[in-house]
Amino acid sequence: MDRRQVLQQALAAGAGLSTATLALSARGSEPDKPPCISTTYNARDHGAKADGITDDTTALQQCLNEAVKAGGGHIYIPAGRYRITKTLRVESANRIDITGDGATSVLLHENDEPLLLWPKGKECRNVSIRHLCFTSVAHDKARETPVISCLGGAVSSMFHHLVFETEGARMGSGIHVEQVLDTTTFDHCLMWGPIRGVGIRVAKGSEVRIFGGRIIGGFHKFESVDSQSIGIHLTENNGGVHVVTTDLISLGTSMKIGEAGMAANREVFITHATFDSSVHGLVQVDSAYTSITGCWAASSDEEQILLSETATHAIMVISGGTIYNGGVYGRPGAHNGMVAKAGTFILNGVAVRENKGAGLLVDNDAVRNYVVSACRFTDNGTAAIIRGRNYSVTGNVFAGNQKNLDVKVPENGIVASNSAMA
Repeated sequence: MDRRQVLQQALAAGAGLSTATLALSARGSEPDKPPCISTTYNARDHGAKADGITDDTTALQQCLNEAVKAGGGHIYIPAGRYRITKTLRVESANRIDITGDGATSVLLHENDEPLLLWPKGKECRNVSIRHLCFTSVAHDKARETPVISCLGGAVSSMFHHLVFETEGARMGSGIHVEQVLDTTTFDHCLMWGPIRGVGIRVAKGSEVRIFGGRIIGGFHKFESVDSQSIGIHLTENNGGVHVVTTDLISLGTSMKIGEAGMAANREVFITHATFDSSVHGLVQVDSAYTSITGCWAASSDEEQILLSETATHAIMVISGGTIYNGGVYGRPGAHNGMVAKAGTFILNGVAVRENKGAGLLVDNDAVRNYVVSACRFTDNGTAAIIRGRNYSVTGNVFAGNQKNLDVKVPENGIVASNSAMA
């Protein structure tokens, strides 16, 4: 063996030793992982008939109890109609997967109480609820009664591909989480209800994702809308909340940010969502930072977007999208586009059109330091009513409005370089 071959073998041996040493070191430094929870508890194997007549509550509760006792597991609910006459309680926090076969796995929600409940002190953690249909039957539900209730909070959990509907009995609310909601996703939840209470109620927390889906409060747009229903309610102290491509339709309030007397939310991001045909569209009552991009806010009775008088330190940034058609159904209301009563905002590149009231109403001097630029105000009652302090309204187009601008003598305000046409 010549010197070059000896050197090559030595290098190869050294590299192998180094790789093995590093691999051993890495394995030794890994934290202990929880055991794999692989047991499946099939509702049919536990006596569920799924015929829509037999009471299957005990069978499903047994599945849940066994999974809890084992430290976690997969509860499988095959296609069928499962009559549930009492709340199913989950007395555990961790690693439970409840799944069905989609809209064909129907849980018939009879009594005026939550169908699925994590009680106080029992956090819903590392849980998934997937591919199920919840149907309100037998008895009308109170507004305050959710189908799924997490009284101990929800962390690192997923609610995915769920249908909420009615069959001869009125539905209350959808999913309510109290205490804390952290790193949790609501993905393609369809609430055809119609919802009488709150579709998704989000407790204080962070990193909450609401993707897709639709929440409906009523099906007859030309009739009066239930003024107490809410599509999504962020109650308090949430940060990193993302609402993406979700439709909120025919409700008292499509989406509400904040609650009187509670801590303000922090950051809310709303992208390509729809607020449509409600009494109020998007309503912010606290001082959160809210970013709205490419959204459709339309056809509500009072206003499409509201910064209320309690949103004292709110910052709202609206980029692109449409604020449209206030008052189209002829129901009572002010029929405004965006209304600001406090806080500050930026309105940029938005089409504000065909609102029978004002396209933009800045209500009083509590609104300060705001910017309206590169927007298109067309065919409104009044395009924009400008009040407040320290503002800039520049580079906009006004066309076809009954009245273009109603401007109070500004205090450090600029209204310039706008194009006004009949």
